[in-house]
Amino acid sequence: MPERMVIRIYRWGEEEEDPVFAFFPEENGDDDGGRDYVLPAGYTVDSEDGAPFVRGAGGSCILHSHNGLPVLVDEKEKRAFLLERDRKIERMRERAGLTRGDLAVALGTSQLEVYRWETYEVEAGTALLGRIARILGCRTEDLT
Repeated sequence: MPERMVIRIYRWGEEEEDPVFAFFPEENGDDDGGRDYVLPAGYTVDSEDGAPFVRGAGGSCILHSHNGLPVLVDEKEKRAFLLERDRKIERMRERAGLTRGDLAVALGTSQLEVYRWETYEVEAGTALLGRIARILGCRTEDLT
């Protein structure tokens, strides 16, 4: 399986506004703290003067917003990708050799609830992430 490239993307703006996405945090700290997203195959993370950016075959790419989600735009190749969050709970669960059912039983919940956490349909709280991390044998930070 090829190595997955992940980049942290920051979201700025008010809830009711169309957000702005960037590869770097807002200088005044008025962003969401960043979330990790998986890059499409063939795209890499690079930096210039300490500022990160994404590079494709045609050069550097830009971020746009579509329905409140980040879209990576490769203008040279005339391609755009709706980026997906890095599904850390799912990845760590699979690494631990557990099924969704196994994790659900260990947590005393349903497979559907585990799926909802894995896909970010519902954000797992800090205490829950701590319990999941103990079961999966990882650190809470590995899941955030």
